Amino acid sequence: MNSITDKKVFIKPEFKQWTGSFKYRGAYNFISQLDRTSRNGVIAGSSGNHGIAVSSIAEKFGVNATLCIPKDAPREKLIKINKFNPRVILFDRQKQDRTTLTEEIAGRDSLHIIPSSDHEKIIAGTGTIGIEMLEEHDGLDVILIPVGGGGLASGVALAAHHMNPRVQVIGVEPEIGCDTKISLKANRITSILTPNTIADGLRHTQPGQLTFPIMKKHLDDVMTVTEEEILSAINFSHTKLGLKIEASSAVVIAALLYKKLPENIRKIGVVLSGSNYDHSLLYSGSIEAI
Repeated sequence: MNSITDKKVFIKPEFKQWTGSFKYRGAYNFISQLDRTSRNGVIAGSSGNHGIAVSSIAEKFGVNATLCIPKDAPREKLIKINKFNPRVILFDRQKQDRTTLTEEIAGRDSLHIIPSSDHEKIIAGTGTIGIEMLEEHDGLDVILIPVGGGGLASGVALAAHHMNPRVQVIGVEPEIGCDTKISLKANRITSILTPNTIADGLRHTQPGQLTFPIMKKHLDDVMTVTEEEILSAINFSHTKLGLKIEASSAVVIAALLYKKLPENIRKIGVVLSGSNYDHSLLYSGSIEAI
């Protein structure tokens, strides 16, 4: 990576985290603080990684978990979710709103909602990534991070700037799903249609109410990558780097490989957010452009 990019790249391997993604941090922070007398059960809407984390941690604490999962979620993620025996409710993300569905079921069954990103405990949990990165490499010029609902980006940016106000934090989104970039440009939360990006963990239609103002203040930039660039990056990561990451992680590798960053940036910390990938994506994209 250093040779190809002519930069010094440090990887934060959240794809090796428990349950295979950074989502474990926020979900654990949330569930571990629930009052034992009010643990009737929890519910979460998720495209996969958040659901895997919530179901795993709920089982650990003896809490019943209900998950609202889109029908088109990767099969590999559904298999991992079902290992922990939660109640799974499948929905059509093109016709049903995940938040509305989750709130309806939570109200009916008296369940605690665990947002995938838009909650202070989720943001605080993911912020530990930024702390760890700068404790290990305080001289980073940039932290490069995927942007979905904003829990990861806002938590890492907030923590990183608390420790070192000089470090830049740059987000990366799919070009066809750049709701955060559009919202920041418009200076307000702006919705888009559900994007059909291969980065399934980044198929958000708008940033969160809590995460957006944090990202507005603490993200130095948001750049985008194409679907072809993501495909190339995930295949390059698996075949050349030996990093078994998912497409949502690969957006930051794509930003590096396709030289989206300014030339003067030299020392880069890269957050690889998850490993729960769709096997059908492998080898379906060309790596010749790299």
